[in-house]
Amino acid sequence: MATTSIYDIKLEFENWLRNQKVISIGTRGVTTSTDTGTFSSAGSHTLAVNPTLLKNVRSVVVAGITLAYGDEYTVNFETGVITFSPVVSGVYTIIYDQGSTDKIYQDFPQPYLKLNDFPRVGFDIISGNTSELGIGATTTQSEYIISIVCYDKSQSNVEEMIATLRSSLIADKKNFYYIPFITLGSTGPMLITPFGQNKIVQRNQDVIVKFVFES
Repeated sequence: MATTSIYDIKLEFENWLRNQKVISIGTRGVTTSTDTGTFSSAGSHTLAVNPTLLKNVRSVVVAGITLAYGDEYTVNFETGVITFSPVVSGVYTIIYDQGSTDKIYQDFPQPYLKLNDFPRVGFDIISGNTSELGIGATTTQSEYIISIVCYDKSQSNVEEMIATLRSSLIADKKNFYYIPFITLGSTGPMLITPFGQNKIVQRNQDVIVKFVFES
């Protein structure tokens, strides 16, 4: 089994999070675009977007079949290239978001952000542990905690974001590639942040990534 890095986990989770309705497309400041055409026999496809503007890939459909991220295709977000495994053929439709900015990031806000920089969602892996398994410790199993923090100007908006997030996580807890299983963890209190002259509130929702096996 190949090594799964924290980078892989965070990149997949960011793409997944941007595909949810925690923050709307309009509020995020992105637009949804579609590449269509026909593959004769394709091992890869370069999206029709400046890679610096590519935010997330929503779906890849070839010959009427929705391909699975990781198992059947991967995305290089630095180049905008989608690689297929195995090669594909047929009519394709690839849907993705693009924009010069976003409201969902794999980090937490910087102190210089202003009131109009919110709502916002930030996340990161805040802890993890690894144990050895099997005779001779031939396999390792890791578990990570991801903390997702929702920020906005009103408590009701934050509560709605958290509710949407929890519902989406429950629905997709077994639907990731680099994350074998994800489950809800602790939910934090509603707090006032220093952002926007103390006019922003936040609440965190932690999730636990389990059964990441490596050899």
